[in-house]
Amino acid sequence: MVTLKDISKETGVSLTQVSRALGGFSDVNEQTRERVREAAQRLGYRPNSIAKGLKTGQTGFVAMVIPSDIDASGREIMFDMVVGISQAISRHGLKFLLHVVDSNADVTGAFDELYYGGGIDGFILTELEEPDPRVSYLKERKIPFVVHGQDAVAEHFFVDLDNFRVGEALAGRLLDAGHRRILFLNGNDHRIYSSTRTAGARRALTDRGIAPETIHVSYGPMTRARGREAAVEWLRSDEPPTAIIAGNMMLARGVYDAAAELGLSIPSDLSLVAHDDVLIQYPAEGFDPSLCVTRSSLSEAWSSLATLMSRAIAPESPEIEHVLMRPELVEGASVAEPSGSASAR
Repeated sequence: MVTLKDISKETGVSLTQVSRALGGFSDVNEQTRERVREAAQRLGYRPNSIAKGLKTGQTGFVAMVIPSDIDASGREIMFDMVVGISQAISRHGLKFLLHVVDSNADVTGAFDELYYGGGIDGFILTELEEPDPRVSYLKERKIPFVVHGQDAVAEHFFVDLDNFRVGEALAGRLLDAGHRRILFLNGNDHRIYSSTRTAGARRALTDRGIAPETIHVSYGPMTRARGREAAVEWLRSDEPPTAIIAGNMMLARGVYDAAAELGLSIPSDLSLVAHDDVLIQYPAEGFDPSLCVTRSSLSEAWSSLATLMSRAIAPESPEIEHVLMRPELVEGASVAEPSGSASAR
């Protein structure tokens, strides 16, 4: 069995520092921490969770609590999310638990049960709302947690995509191509990422001195079915959009379906841009013509989230950290100047 002494010998790092690096203590510099973790993983080190728990009062388990009636767009990416988070968490010597509660159950009650009686050291929160009662509840009780999502107050650990930049970049790309009737298929209106993307799109308008009504924002589930239905409805209206912004690749696939159904060509009749989370089920390579997108991999977000989680539950009082990931604008063949022929009634 591989021990801490084996890792110390392999890395040349003292036994005490090896122990503190794997324990998430903040006095170990990041370079040493990563060298120790890489050696531990390569040698097949497995910490004794019972011994660790007796010493620190922790078990090494972190959890994500979700309702059983998670929305349709959440269900589509749930497998990718759970696998990605679990893999990232395990690289830090931690274990991940997904806990599902009844849709009418009190989520905060689950937090109490798992933290005070179930051996959970901390929680991962996703799908942040405005405001989110989970955040205030955990902060009041000083229960460690990390959020995937940016909070305006941000007095806690979070990892998020720069969603303001997503809205700004996608809207700006279409505006610069000459479009003045744009439909923005956004996420649900109570999600922070949705309102932040809307604010970014509005900034793109303001910076160019263009009227706010140039972009109509439609909120709802980010699914392929909604993308098709919303696009069909708007493209059959009296003033159809000449371009559409899709909040994710599922919505974008639905818009492609709608265009085919209505006999419209992308980009000749309709331009389209989207955000790409690099999901396995919806690869960018599967779109013809290729999509112009803002791109940021969720797997990278999970890696950063796991790192912050390990620090949030460290025995010492951690310093709050934020990670804001900037998306990359990737050009495609889905944008052209407006032709004025998007109408399909």
